Amino acid sequence: MKPLLRGSMFRLTPSERQTLTGPFVVGCVLGICAAAASWGFDREYQHISDGLMLLGALEAFVAGVAVVIIPLAVLPIVVRRLMARKAVKAVR
Repeated sequence: MKPLLRGSMFRLTPSERQTLTGPFVVGCVLGICAAAASWGFDREYQHISDGLMLLGALEAFVAGVAVVIIPLAVLPIVVRRLMARKAVKAVR
């Protein structure tokens, strides 16, 4: 039986690291802007506690980063690996 999680599946090549770097930086900038906007919007309501405002800002940051990283960095890497795997199986 094959192991479910192989170590090489989670290692990134240098080109994959390069693919992740740009979208990660852009996603962080977008996430910071979204978190600041969320904090400012929630600040208008006096009945929201600081903890809830912080949670909302954190959620906005994570959503901003994910919206950029998933389609621009993670999906191309996954597609490239699946196509390479398919090509290896076709040769065999």
